[in-house]
Amino acid sequence: MWRWTFRRPNKRDGHGCELNKNIVYFFRLASGEDHRFEVQFNRPERDGELPSWTRLETDKCPNCPLPEAPGARCPAAADLVPLIERFSALASIDKINVRVITEQYEARKHTDSQTALSALMGLILATSACPILGKLRPLAHTHMPFATPTEMVYRIASMHFFGNFLRDEPVGLEGLDGFFADIDKLNHAFARRLKRAVESDAGINALIMLHSRAMLASLSIEPELENIRRWFGETGAARANG
Repeated sequence: MWRWTFRRPNKRDGHGCELNKNIVYFFRLASGEDHRFEVQFNRPERDGELPSWTRLETDKCPNCPLPEAPGARCPAAADLVPLIERFSALASIDKINVRVITEQYEARKHTDSQTALSALMGLILATSACPILGKLRPLAHTHMPFATPTEMVYRIASMHFFGNFLRDEPVGLEGLDGFFADIDKLNHAFARRLKRAVESDAGINALIMLHSRAMLASLSIEPELENIRRWFGETGAARANG
C-alpha cells in the first residue's frame, strides 16, 4: 500500500506552467540513515570528474543517436551517478521508507530498495538529456511513482494518443511497437553499463524492474486497453445499481 497527501501548489507563471519543476525523494533505510534526492527537470548537464562507466562509448546503446567525441558522456548515466554511488552496496531486499514530494502531492510507501530505486531511477532517466528516454518526459510531468501495470498502460497509451493529436497525426497504436523496441535496446545496454558501477544488486535490479515493467506494458497493451475500455462504458446508473 502507498498513501497520497495533496499539497497546496506553489506560484505558477501566467500560463499555468510549472517553473523550475522539481520532485523530491526521501529515503529512510532500516538503519535509520536518511537520504534526499531532488530531481530538477531543467537541470544542467553534469560535469567535472565522472566515473568511467558514464563514458558514451562504454556499452553504448545500439540505437543511440549521439555522436562520439573525446570525453563524451552518456547523459542518462551521468545523471544517475549520485544515486548509484550512494546506494551501490544496497541489497534489493533491504527495506526503505519512501516519501515522494511534488508541488501537488506527497506519496509514501514502505517497500524494498529495488522498488524504491526503480521509481526514482525512472524519473531521473525520463528527465535526462538522452534523446531516446526524452520521449518519456511527458510522463515525468505527471509522475506516478508506484503505478500498477494497468495504470502504466493507461498513462503510456494516453501520452502516445495525445502526442499524435497534438502533431495532427492519426490517433492510434501505430508507432508504439517501435517506441517499446527502442526502450528494450536501451535497457539491455544500460544494464551492462550499470553492472560496472554497482557493488550489490539493488541498482541493477531497479533497472531490471523498469525494463520488465516496460516490456509488460508492451505485451499487455491490447488486453489492458480492453479493461480500460470498460471504464468508459460505466454509467451513473450502473454504479448506483452496484
